[in-house]
Amino acid sequence: MRSIAPLLAPWFLLASCSGPYAPGAVSAAKQDTPALAVKSVTVQLSPLPEVISANGELFAEELTTVSAKVPGRVVKLFADLGSLVKSGDVLAEIEKTEYEFRVRQTEATVDQIRARLALANRPDEEFDAERTATVREALAGLKEARFIFETTARLQKEGVVSRIEFEKAQVRRDGSEAHYSAVLADAMQLRAQLSERRASLALARQQLDDCTIRAPFTGAVTRRPASVGEYLPINAPILTIVRQHPIRVRLDVPERLAARIARGQAIEVRLEGTPLVRAGRVVRLSPAIEVQSRSLLVEGEIPNLDGVLRPGSFVQGSITLNAGAQSIVVPRNAVVSFAGIERAFAVKDGILQDRIVKTGRRLDPDLIEILEGLTPGEHIVNPASDRMTKGQKVKEN
Repeated sequence: MRSIAPLLAPWFLLASCSGPYAPGAVSAAKQDTPALAVKSVTVQLSPLPEVISANGELFAEELTTVSAKVPGRVVKLFADLGSLVKSGDVLAEIEKTEYEFRVRQTEATVDQIRARLALANRPDEEFDAERTATVREALAGLKEARFIFETTARLQKEGVVSRIEFEKAQVRRDGSEAHYSAVLADAMQLRAQLSERRASLALARQQLDDCTIRAPFTGAVTRRPASVGEYLPINAPILTIVRQHPIRVRLDVPERLAARIARGQAIEVRLEGTPLVRAGRVVRLSPAIEVQSRSLLVEGEIPNLDGVLRPGSFVQGSITLNAGAQSIVVPRNAVVSFAGIERAFAVKDGILQDRIVKTGRRLDPDLIEILEGLTPGEHIVNPASDRMTKGQKVKEN
């Protein structure tokens, strides 16, 4: 009996090329399907500054611990955790009684020396040693001794007085000259002591003033380790203050983009988990690339008058490289995503064409940047649907 397979093969081949799922039948079915009504938009370039993004952290412009410059007991505290202070505001006071006594004591010493130097009603700059009482007294004695010596010397030549009387007058004159020089030196020494006491008085007054602790700059209190009634030694911490305006942001920019970063470029930061965005500028660049991360440390300054930005917060930053750049921007609904691949559907001659796109920034309120996959002038479906397929007939409204 002969096999029937050779006879059936042509029949199966004929049957496989016919029916509703044959290639020709599928094409005919697509052609017979009514065109899908869609709306479309024209792809075009829009002004969009070129930026780079990086994560970073906020830092305080200034952070200082205000400490006691003089030892003493805290009697008043005018600030606490979270207090906003201005430059020069009084933060705390240390007991002043002892320092007030020191000032009075030193002032009395200064007045005593000034009186001895005959400066009671005159400024220190008018000091003249010849005006002091002791110098004038010594000068008068010296003049008397010189007069007696000169008279005795004349009379000794005339034979009226003896040689002994002449020598006594000479010794008296020499003693008066030595006494005058010593008194004059004492007056000059008193003048030096006056300068020393003046310095001690200035120090005492400074210590009295240091009993009042003031804010070195405008900011907010982050710590208050001291308490009222506590005795503080020198340099004991009282309050910690942070300057909130402006605030610094530090971003790590990849090494491949480091050459395009420059001082003065615009910078924006967004707090993680919030819509808050603040703008500032780049002010500092690290002179070296970080070896481990292969990144450049960039610092920016951000205005923060309201204190909303807090040091230590993590932010998403962006630096504007080219403010006049353009890019393709389309509605977000014109891009669909499936299995991690983003697509847009272009319309050409009433047929859908699949475009795999690479997206960039999500722009407010409902726009998205297209980096690759679309060219200006194309028409794309908006809104697109993941049910759309390549080659599907459409009709633009």
